Amino acid sequence: MQPEYLARLGDSVRAFVREVEKNASIDIAVVPEFRLNGGGPFGQGHLEIIIEAKGSQLFAPTNGYFPDGAVRHEMLHVKRFHVDGVPRLTLADSEAWDAAFSNALGQLDNAIEHVAIVPVELQHHPERREHWEAVMRDACSGLYDVPDGERNLAVCMHWTFLRHVLPGSPQIEIARDFALKHALLGMADQFADHFLAVVTSKEEIVRLLFLTFPEIPWNRAALEYVNSLTGTRQTSIA
Repeated sequence: MQPEYLARLGDSVRAFVREVEKNASIDIAVVPEFRLNGGGPFGQGHLEIIIEAKGSQLFAPTNGYFPDGAVRHEMLHVKRFHVDGVPRLTLADSEAWDAAFSNALGQLDNAIEHVAIVPVELQHHPERREHWEAVMRDACSGLYDVPDGERNLAVCMHWTFLRHVLPGSPQIEIARDFALKHALLGMADQFADHFLAVVTSKEEIVRLLFLTFPEIPWNRAALEYVNSLTGTRQTSIA
């Protein structure tokens, strides 16, 4: 990471960035991006990370938004894939390009990763709870706009995150009421139980999703492993 951005971080996060770069054998380049200035649940901006085998780009707003907690969050993503060897859910290389399905898989992968990453983030930056409460407030209020065919997955993933990451959140009652209205609370509880039982294995989590939501065309998806020395490799799911 460029020195001018490292200088804006606290000692702990600065050291973590350097540790991740060293252990992953990559450089993380910060790229200013005006488009991100009004993002995030409070409209203050947000960060985005692009993780590739030979390096990562951290896109940051040009308005000065670069908080320690948000930077650690993105570095945890890099650590999971590059250092811990966790695969990511992606469109299979053998499939024709499909932007909508690729984006949907990326969003689902992000949701899976957040169940593992955000608890660590909150341990180091408890002030970030306000951010995640706002994120889940928006997510839960948006459940009424989720298409029928995606409702079960959305409810199960939101419920799992709330139970594991934000116990005691006021958003739990909102999610519970929605799940009850659609007779999904039992399914969501069972899914969360199974998800959290295998939370340390991405492969087992994806297997759970495959078995629970067979309507998703898993034959078009793959698990992709990223490494700076060996590049990327994919394994099939279905």
